Amino acid sequence: MSANLPERLAALFDQAQPVPTPFVLRRDTDVSGVSGTGTVAEGCFFSAAAGSTAVTRWRGERGSTVAWDRAQDVEAVHGHGGATRVIALPLPAMVSALTSIASLGEQRVGDQWADGWNQALEAVRGLIEAALGPHLDSGSAASPTRESRPGHA
Repeated sequence: MSANLPERLAALFDQAQPVPTPFVLRRDTDVSGVSGTGTVAEGCFFSAAAGSTAVTRWRGERGSTVAWDRAQDVEAVHGHGGATRVIALPLPAMVSALTSIASLGEQRVGDQWADGWNQALEAVRGLIEAALGPHLDSGSAASPTRESRPGHA
């Protein structure tokens, strides 16, 4: 495991600035009787520099993809007065937290608490390396292979 994990994480995420924000549409009440309830679509909000500012991919047998010029239109059109909510994943905050965790220092005191802390920290860094290692070491934010994308086993 590399000692410069925080720097490697920062370099990976710097390549994708500004960071797109993934979201899901969570439907509590199916007003139209078509999509059902639960997570009915997934998508991503992009920066204004990216052109279209949102894309939505509907799940289910009537799946479709929609590009939106204005991100707020996703909820305005499909929110049905609060029956469907846009739930965004705050990637910049998650990236910051992940980098902070990778930056945590080991405890140098030789007691049980320090040993436990160091073991936990090593385990967390190992999980980060296992999940992101190929992307960190490739030197680019390459797209994942078909097998590594959600829904492709």
